Amino acid sequence: MKRFILLLLATTALVACKTIEIENGEVPDEYLARAKKLEGVYSGSFEGRRGEMTIAFEGNRPVLSFKDSRGDSFMPSHCKSSINDLKWVYVNRKEVVDSAAFYFDPGTCFIQGREVVLYFSKDYNTINVRILDYRKTERRCDWDMPDPVRGPIERCEVTQVDVTLNGKFSR
Repeated sequence: MKRFILLLLATTALVACKTIEIENGEVPDEYLARAKKLEGVYSGSFEGRRGEMTIAFEGNRPVLSFKDSRGDSFMPSHCKSSINDLKWVYVNRKEVVDSAAFYFDPGTCFIQGREVVLYFSKDYNTINVRILDYRKTERRCDWDMPDPVRGPIERCEVTQVDVTLNGKFSR
């Protein structure tokens, strides 16, 4: 019985959503046809800068690029940043690519993000782009009075908040 339950759990995990880690920057053959649906030129803006984002394929290797009037990078041109190989792809239960990330080198600009994350719409016509700018820690406290004899107790929660650089592009 235990083996049956473990087998059932393992099968359920295989059917569920999954992140596919990419080792060499190339899309595995079984996902290539779906990934190629994303190929194309998308117009939009990143942090208020209008430009074009392109997803192209060199064999099985997707290449992401951005170009605007000031240069060919999401960051200002003096940063000498670069978008590199595909890092991971997230596939949902319906075997549809939901999001993907490319390795990112911010160059001389000081941001914490080391990946460009793309979030795809259901019809693949719109892509939201995010790069982590920095993380900040917030401390929120409330006073609670569980016992009137002891007096109030301060309860604090510390959370980390990601501040991202954002863009939106459409075909």
